[in-house]
Amino acid sequence: MKVTEIKTGMTGIGKTIFKGTKIEKFEFKVLGILENTLAPHKHMIFVELISPVLAETGVIAGMSGSPLYIDGKIIGAVAFGFNFAKKPIAGVTPIEDILKTSDYNKALYEIDISDIKIEFGKENIKKIVNFIREEIAERANFSPLKEMAPIELIPTNKGFKSAALSYFKPVFSGAESVKFSEQLNKKPGTAAAGLFKIAPADAVAIPLIKGDFELSGSGTVTYVDGSKVYMFGHPFFNLGAVDFPLHKAEIITVFPSYMNSFKVAATRHLIGTVVQDRFSAVQGELGGAPYMIPLKVFLTNRNKKFAIEMVDHPLLSPALSYISLNSILGAEYQDFGFMSLQVKGKIFIENERNIIIDDIFSGTESFDDFSGLVLAINFFIMNNREKKVKIQKMDFEISAVESIKRTAIENVIVEKTTYKPGELMKIDIYMKDERGKSWQEKATFKAPHLSPGTVFYLLIADRSEIGKFEAKNIQAPYFPDKLNPLIRAINNLRKNNRIYFKLMTLSRGLYIKGHEYSNLPSSLQDVFEFNTTSKDQAKIRYSTFTEYQIEVPAVVRGSKLFKLKIKAR
Repeated sequence: MKVTEIKTGMTGIGKTIFKGTKIEKFEFKVLGILENTLAPHKHMIFVELISPVLAETGVIAGMSGSPLYIDGKIIGAVAFGFNFAKKPIAGVTPIEDILKTSDYNKALYEIDISDIKIEFGKENIKKIVNFIREEIAERANFSPLKEMAPIELIPTNKGFKSAALSYFKPVFSGAESVKFSEQLNKKPGTAAAGLFKIAPADAVAIPLIKGDFELSGSGTVTYVDGSKVYMFGHPFFNLGAVDFPLHKAEIITVFPSYMNSFKVAATRHLIGTVVQDRFSAVQGELGGAPYMIPLKVFLTNRNKKFAIEMVDHPLLSPALSYISLNSILGAEYQDFGFMSLQVKGKIFIENERNIIIDDIFSGTESFDDFSGLVLAINFFIMNNREKKVKIQKMDFEISAVESIKRTAIENVIVEKTTYKPGELMKIDIYMKDERGKSWQEKATFKAPHLSPGTVFYLLIADRSEIGKFEAKNIQAPYFPDKLNPLIRAINNLRKNNRIYFKLMTLSRGLYIKGHEYSNLPSSLQDVFEFNTTSKDQAKIRYSTFTEYQIEVPAVVRGSKLFKLKIKAR
């Protein structure tokens, strides 16, 4: 039935599930139609729902998509609710808008990250985390009225900390506080051919993560047209073309609440794929299965393995990897207090080099530091400028202790201040850990082959201090245009558990697209400097001659700088 045929005062029948898989009916009355409510040519039908259950609960989270019929003709889906409403009044998305969802193209979501600095310090990782939160919230928050909002979906949250859902507050209801039984949490099996049947008012779930941990959003089917399934009457994340799993769901019970009543749902078997996540509805296709990214974590000192799969999406996957790793570690170790993680892991990318993580994270935010690093790596890789990537899997071995593993560079002794070109330099580094215990590291490497009388510098520092020095020396933002240089840059990230030795000269040079060019002939340097519009190059004062590193069993802090000289003949 078209919107133009619907009149105020008309009555009809709605369908939804209140418990199990049994579809139940309720009545409704049309209160009016508001034209161009959500956007131009996007109308909304306002109805009052009439049912003994709904009289007690109001509009229930999880009802999104419940179909409404007048004289046997579908008019649309229950999709919006009102804050603190005394009656179960709902906003209905017209069926005309819902069916247009399948007309959109299949172009996948893209995001421009050229203005986001490729830097993996704490502050920049926090900026990336906040960017993803804000992007998700902005896409989900499209209601034109302050008092009205899309009816929230039901989260099936197995194993995740409640803080994990803070990413998805605009989308999911508050059901994460409900403790689910083992029966509810049983793993969904693979669907047999006869189980692909789905009908309007059936409950469905979209798992973002499944396996040992689970995070799904559940709602209601509005309309079925052959293999096409239309759901929710509003977006999931408003991401456009997607490739998410579509499962049947079972309603365990309705949880009445003065603030926001919701259904408690369990994810069941796979029935198809979600292909469109649009303004007016979510559309799926029965049959088939989407690609999911496997994530495995082995806690070596607990002898425990965790295996999950997450949806493949350039905005959601980084966030999902972050909350998964954080929740796995939080489930096995103390959430608060001092922790140290020794991590060895790989991110496997199809037809590209693997990304290697081999580092130590220590302190009260060690879980966050490690999870945030993986989030940032996935975010930059999946949103690179060159091409779409396929992450084949992520594997991590983690050893954790509930104590601090930090050491400071207390003192450095350099044998002498003048060297012949190529002469061995012997360096003694005196360290002190967080308990005051002292120990010593030794390093030996050759002095640079420079002209007699040349002054050079030796910087001995942790990754943070090296980074600060380079930020002052190289003032040029650089974003790799190609995937291969981006992976190389990530694999070359300096580590927390390293002492770095940087030999430098005070000489004229340039930094161009991620590389240092020192001691250039004047004529060549003048040619490069003439290109004043480039953002990918800058003059540098100190040119790196060579760099060394020593791995230590702790997070390193501190720095020392020495001014040395090549002996005159």
